[in-house]
Amino acid sequence: MSIQSNGFGDQVKEQDHETAELILSAVTDGEIISIEEVQDDLFSQKMIGDGYAIRPTSGVVYAPVSGKLIEVADAKHAYYIETDGGIKVLIHIGIDTLLLNGEGFQTSVEKNKRVEKGDRLVTFDQKFISERGFDTVIPVIVLEHNSVASLELFPTKKAKANETHALKIRLI
Repeated sequence: MSIQSNGFGDQVKEQDHETAELILSAVTDGEIISIEEVQDDLFSQKMIGDGYAIRPTSGVVYAPVSGKLIEVADAKHAYYIETDGGIKVLIHIGIDTLLLNGEGFQTSVEKNKRVEKGDRLVTFDQKFISERGFDTVIPVIVLEHNSVASLELFPTKKAKANETHALKIRLI
């Protein structure tokens, strides 16, 4: 077995198939939960993809991967990052927070710029969002891609942003 770096993480050659792993870190401090626990069918039913969610205890969200920031929602609640390998990751702060029209969010990045894993994307006011009746859970979704073979969740009650592994993506 030979191991080589490929930009995703470790690349391992197994039975004439090359596989790679992409590790998504926790986007903020909090509790990592399965995507099925999110109280919104769009996410819990995996209508746009699979992933994980985090119940935040911090108001700062960081990039879980490096890549090009291909979209920043006008309402500052959603961020799409495309890795160099073409994997697209959506970070969606809160449920139905689009309705806040950007209130309570302060973005730190611009669309079409490169972000590195661990870069701050946005700060948000949890209290403000909660007081307006919105859930602050943060779904992190891997959009459908033919090279994604499997996902492995690492649930934990005390995740640390940029340190705790949240999701392992096995790529083929």
